[in-house]
Amino acid sequence: MFKYYFLILLLLIPSNSSLSINYPHLKSNLNNINKINTNNHRPNISTSRYSSLTLLKTTGGDIEEPENRNNNLRRELFAEFIGTFLLVNIGCGTVCSATFNAAQTGIWQIAVVWSIAVTLAISITASISGAHLNPAITMTQAMYRGFAWKKVIPYSLSQFFGSISAAAVNLALFSDSIKDFESLNGIIRGSANSIASAKAFGEYWSVSSWKTAFLAEAFGTGILAFVIFALTNKNNKTMSDNSNFIPPLIGATVGALISVIAPLTQAGFNPARDLGPRVISTMFGWGKIGMKGAWLYILAPLVGAPIGAFVADKVLYPE
Repeated sequence: MFKYYFLILLLLIPSNSSLSINYPHLKSNLNNINKINTNNHRPNISTSRYSSLTLLKTTGGDIEEPENRNNNLRRELFAEFIGTFLLVNIGCGTVCSATFNAAQTGIWQIAVVWSIAVTLAISITASISGAHLNPAITMTQAMYRGFAWKKVIPYSLSQFFGSISAAAVNLALFSDSIKDFESLNGIIRGSANSIASAKAFGEYWSVSSWKTAFLAEAFGTGILAFVIFALTNKNNKTMSDNSNFIPPLIGATVGALISVIAPLTQAGFNPARDLGPRVISTMFGWGKIGMKGAWLYILAPLVGAPIGAFVADKVLYPE
């Protein structure tokens, strides 16, 4: 398995030729601006196709030169890999530090770190891939924002492998802490009570019914998608002049939703974020417990995200 995993990672890493592209679309834009300035005209940045709002519309790859399409795609996939890696490494990392080292007190401290992780991941990757970082958002972008359907699976795989890699790093970092936690609490990894340690990787609902858990995850993802699509809608004039606020506002939304939903289901909202760490926990001793309930955390976001985005794009900001 690891042989194929590292082969995929190799394919995601940009070649030297792709690094030498140096954002040709931005170069072209700068050349156009220089020409305009030569004629003593000021470019209309607010309506420019290359404005910061366009780069933060989370569509990914909507600005590309045809001759560089393959290299651009590789860069986009690598950006999705890196962005999701940061999201899971920092976000789930703080869950590990809270669970195994009691480093955080209360859900809000964990939520704040998640907000920071989301903000960083979006800010770093949005201008390259659109910063989807979530298969549910990628699918919904294809449904409503013209994102190419042929990119949905490659994007989702990149997100998944970014998540798996981050979870592997977290396991290595907290290995001793996990063993101490399990020993102190009489936990045998792979047994029913090992959910107490497995939940630092995947999510497990605490409500009595899977139907309530499904509703919570679908609703939370729907709210997140609604905020993302409302903030990045071209008709949202408030954000068109303040697009730098988009990443922290999305991050704050994730933090707020965690504070509300996490006590019920641990607040996944992202199939890649949930499934990647589950693969690691399943491989390293938790066995079937690692995948318990995984279906819900995959399906519910895929149901909730399109509904939230529909309300934003078709009801709140219709064409």
